[in-house]
Amino acid sequence: MSVRTTLRVKTLPGFRVDASALLPVPLATMSVADIERMVLPAGNDRCIVGDVFDVSRDDGPAASAAPHASATLVIENAAPWLDRIGARMTDGHLVVQGSAGDLSGFQMAGGSLHIGGNAGHFTACEMRGGRLTVTGHSGDFAAGALAGDMEGMTGGTLTIHGDAGVRLADRMRRGLVLVGGNAGDFAASRLVAGTIGIAGQLGAHYAYGMRRGTLLLAQRPMQLPPTFTEGGRGFDVFWALLVRSLADEIAPFSQWRAARLPTRHTGDLAVDGRGEILIVS
Repeated sequence: MSVRTTLRVKTLPGFRVDASALLPVPLATMSVADIERMVLPAGNDRCIVGDVFDVSRDDGPAASAAPHASATLVIENAAPWLDRIGARMTDGHLVVQGSAGDLSGFQMAGGSLHIGGNAGHFTACEMRGGRLTVTGHSGDFAAGALAGDMEGMTGGTLTIHGDAGVRLADRMRRGLVLVGGNAGDFAASRLVAGTIGIAGQLGAHYAYGMRRGTLLLAQRPMQLPPTFTEGGRGFDVFWALLVRSLADEIAPFSQWRAARLPTRHTGDLAVDGRGEILIVS
């Protein structure tokens, strides 16, 4: 009940390529020959899939009956010139062996996307659902919004094992973002709702304009924003449920225990003032 399609980069096109059409479920319903004839946009140019990739197929039993059940697409030798990988993806599994370009997982609504290297700017931008994992680092505006849009990430889970760039989760409204390394300036800025966990250090102006939501910090920052105040206690039940939900996520978040209450600060008092920063260290 599985369909595995593999695209292995064989030729460098010399320009950036829009890979948004390369999705597991649609490709699972196509023949190898049809996939090879696909045309991918590339700015003012274009390229043919068969000219850039070697295409192969591994069909499990009865794969054609329900290709969406466990459709998998593997992109081998991926490089940062492949933009929009997994954009608007709704189902299936997409595995990137290598690094990805900008806008990976843009408006992704379901399925799983795993990037084995680094990801470019706007990773999980306006993500709506599913799970996106970056083994390396990500660029700026991860889980944020495009310029002029009012909502960033609104659902799903983004896990970045390395560092995140500036404006992490800007205007995020819902979902879970976990960063195993450091985050750049303006992390969790203008946060409307959702949960963000950062294991490393923060850049300047974090939680700027934060209206609601939760920012989890594994390390005590050098200083707290002046528009945040002591948040008190009385959130034992919430903390126990949150810790339970993080049990299968990356360390250190999976190692936290409900018996150890973090320090709580609330703000940003310059706006709504209903957000919270929880410092576990």
